[in-house]
Amino acid sequence: MKISLRNPQRGLTLVEIMVAMAISLVLLAGIIQIFLGSKQAYRVQDGLARLQENGRFAMEFMGRSIREAGYTDISVNPASKYTLFNGTAITGTDGTPDTITVSFDSTTDCLGNNTVTAPVSGGNVNRAVNRFLLNGTDLQCQTLNPVTLATLQTQPLIEGVEDMQILYGVDSDGDQSANRYVPAAGSLNWANVVSARVCLLLRSTEDNLADQSLNYQDCNGDSVPAPDRRLRRAFTATINLRNRINTSPALWN
Repeated sequence: MKISLRNPQRGLTLVEIMVAMAISLVLLAGIIQIFLGSKQAYRVQDGLARLQENGRFAMEFMGRSIREAGYTDISVNPASKYTLFNGTAITGTDGTPDTITVSFDSTTDCLGNNTVTAPVSGGNVNRAVNRFLLNGTDLQCQTLNPVTLATLQTQPLIEGVEDMQILYGVDSDGDQSANRYVPAAGSLNWANVVSARVCLLLRSTEDNLADQSLNYQDCNGDSVPAPDRRLRRAFTATINLRNRINTSPALWN
């Protein structure tokens, strides 16, 4: 007696298996490519966001101290104005990178610590002396003793800063407005500085964000080829020393 099956089961041929595997590999490669592309786009956007955030924070933080430089000594007499703290309401050094130091009356310094009392004409005041500098690629705030100028404390603010260049606006005719911007130099009369133009060159903390090495614009306005594939941007701000350009006689001491 013979029994026949209407739909006998059959296995796949080698050709069919190879075709199915090839299709699966193509689909898998497409999925991996989409994943890698999405991940790279996320890394670039995250790097740009961090770059922008660090730049804005640094400019706001430094600008707050620089604007206070010289508080509260304001004089209408051009011959004797801008004399707070023996002419060192603002000072700096020229180099690669630059540094800037500001002094003003305050109960707290740039790190939030209580300031040291310093003698002045007519009594004692609490004075903050804040210095901004680069240590490697870290932008740091350094606090100084207002009497001895000895370093009290140094703390990093942000990372990924490659350069800091500062030009100082000099009031040469006594109208409380900058006539020219110059770097810190031995011939610069700090008592006539009424503003500071700060440039910070920041880079992303992660490498290999760009598809290839990119040219970037440095603080001198020059186009420079990048040595790696990081993202870079120069942030620039001109900051007025409010206590040296305030023309309201009611605020003069």
